[in-house]
Amino acid sequence: MLHIAQMIGSLGIGGAQKLQITLAEAFQKHDVSLTIINLHQTINSPIPNQLKALGARVLTFPAHYALDPARLWKVIRFLRREPFDVLQTHLTAATVVGAIAGLLTDIPVVATLHTAGNDPTLSRPARHTLETLALKYGARRVVAVGRVVAEAHRQRLGRKPIDIIPNAVASGYSISPEERMALRAEITGDPACPLVIAVGRLSPPKGYPDLIDAFAAVNSTHPSARLAIAGGGALYDEINARITARDLMGRVILLGARNDVPRLLAAGDIFVSASHWEGLPVAVLEAMAVGLPVVATSVGDVPDVVVPGTGLIVPPHQPAALATTIRTLLDDPEQGRQLGMAGRAHVVRNYAVEAWADKLLKLYSELQ
Repeated sequence: MLHIAQMIGSLGIGGAQKLQITLAEAFQKHDVSLTIINLHQTINSPIPNQLKALGARVLTFPAHYALDPARLWKVIRFLRREPFDVLQTHLTAATVVGAIAGLLTDIPVVATLHTAGNDPTLSRPARHTLETLALKYGARRVVAVGRVVAEAHRQRLGRKPIDIIPNAVASGYSISPEERMALRAEITGDPACPLVIAVGRLSPPKGYPDLIDAFAAVNSTHPSARLAIAGGGALYDEINARITARDLMGRVILLGARNDVPRLLAAGDIFVSASHWEGLPVAVLEAMAVGLPVVATSVGDVPDVVVPGTGLIVPPHQPAALATTIRTLLDDPEQGRQLGMAGRAHVVRNYAVEAWADKLLKLYSELQ
């Protein structure tokens, strides 16, 4: 049996966290013991319990800052007691802690890069430097979740090779027509309203102010359209104030953090992402997997996923272009249907979970 530990900065709702669930599901078909090491006390997130239900062991080692000596010592002692073959890390704090712990326990570390360019750690030079040192000298292998993510980090890693293993998504979620209409009515009050859905934490990278401005323009010509945003985060009050300022109350609905995103997506008509920077967003893969037409900005690895014929790409920071493209699909539902069908076939063919898990297992075996 292979003993794998995954260390992650937090188990709150997010793309890297959803991938832990996908991994736990995939590893049920293999002879793998999976342990998730969470570095932040998680409140009101369903993910820890979902992981446990899938047979993963979940342990939390909270601390007030990444290199808290007491937390680092507890992690090292734990790793020394366990027969782990590989430790894979996700997000900056886990990369730093995991690299140090791996060096001191002689457990091979695989560090994962999830985002490209404009990373928030760049505004915190010491944290960025620590992560760079961890990646270069503490990790045996570095994995990027997409081609553009890898390119964004090549200079900081020098000659250290980067393995590109794109994110994966499970087969699309489906709901009955009755459930779909009931969910649309629950969200908008009227199931006949065209429903645009966005998913992601309420934080600067996701470009929600641009999306609100774009939807104000859309709503001026398509007053029955509604925008539902699934996600929680620090910018809730700011985004809610912008909705009020643009007179979009009741037309833009903030759903908060949700643990039923595939179900929400299956109830929608269009998926939209206004991100300013990304890696390879799981939400885009999820939307395509359920057959939703996608409108997304050309950031990170999004253009490598939303290839021509599977969705529509616009430049970031351009609400007017975003509005025009959303209108295009609202005016031509058949085009949206065709894009959605092609997008679903594309992710099934290129981002399947089993192939993704096999690539990770192969990488782990090379470290034995």
